[in-house]
Amino acid sequence: MLHTVLRGSVPLPAVTRADSKLMHHVAALMHSSARPDRGMAATLLPGSLFLKTPNIIVHATAAAAPLFLGETEVVAIATGHPVLLLRRAADGSSTDVTVDIALPSPADLEWLLCYRLFRSLAGDSWLVPPGSGPSIHLMQRGLFLSEHHPFADDWDRDAGIDRASAHLTSHKIGGWSW
Repeated sequence: MLHTVLRGSVPLPAVTRADSKLMHHVAALMHSSARPDRGMAATLLPGSLFLKTPNIIVHATAAAAPLFLGETEVVAIATGHPVLLLRRAADGSSTDVTVDIALPSPADLEWLLCYRLFRSLAGDSWLVPPGSGPSIHLMQRGLFLSEHHPFADDWDRDAGIDRASAHLTSHKIGGWSW
């Protein structure tokens, strides 16, 4: 597959099987039908998924920040859709996932960086910030920002992140590894 390389950037790593599984897992959390994205997002973020119901683009990589941030920004602005950039450990040592979110609006672009997957006791899926900032409820109709967190304290936050990691691990198919 040929990748578009922006002037001054490095060739982007291809999407692996583990990346694809992670993107489909997030689509399942949002109860959304996903299809491989074509067009601009596929060119700048090769192998990304488009979640049709909430109109969100999802891309996963083992590449560390800031790789893909520029391409994510271009795609978010050009399409007008939020972009979730899922980052997993490059060495496959854990199922911990961080998420960088680009939220376009008519006036500007808002970045929410280093968010973590969180699973409530009720089974709801969220993205929670590393410190202060809004939490994001992942729902079939889209991303819902909330100033109220789905956890009571740091212990509850860590437990929810652990539940999300365990849920991700339990959905591995065929024993694939990161």
